[in-house]
Amino acid sequence: MDSYPLDFMYPIAKISPEQFEMLVLRKFKESYPHADFTHRENISGVDGEYNIDLAIRFEELGVNFLVLVECKYHKNPIKRDYIQILKDKVESIGAQKGIIISSSSFQLGAINYAKAHNIALIRLINDEFIYERRCRDFTNKIKVPGILSGNVSMKWIESTGETSLTSKIIDNFNEVLVFVKN
Repeated sequence: MDSYPLDFMYPIAKISPEQFEMLVLRKFKESYPHADFTHRENISGVDGEYNIDLAIRFEELGVNFLVLVECKYHKNPIKRDYIQILKDKVESIGAQKGIIISSSSFQLGAINYAKAHNIALIRLINDEFIYERRCRDFTNKIKVPGILSGNVSMKWIESTGETSLTSKIIDNFNEVLVFVKN
């Protein structure tokens, strides 16, 4: 069954881009009822103002965190350019994390760039999160405390070479919301 393409196993539902954003927002709210969420918020950065699809704010260990989420409802694979734009927004705004959630897959260049710059890539297919890439360093992580543990199953897919992938199931968003290395 793993040899079938994901689109065959999980055909993409026909919804509008705004409905896709609202679906992503609902999934995050279900997983993190204690966080504050805003949809299509304008946030000022050092070089101008940016419209962000979803902004997630929460406090942990006395520190305020901001996560920027961009939703891409596309039929073609997501290109590196979108990850570069989100990285620039994260840096300009001073957010702790950037996440792109897409209805389609990601090009290899996008996955490699996201890995190098600690941008999480998640694919949402028919209400199920598939985790495409974690971060550049897969060791020495501090996990977010249990109060943020989500209840959404995800599949993490890691590139092990130019043409091969490995995968594992992730039970919560702790590995997506990794901010600090030891």
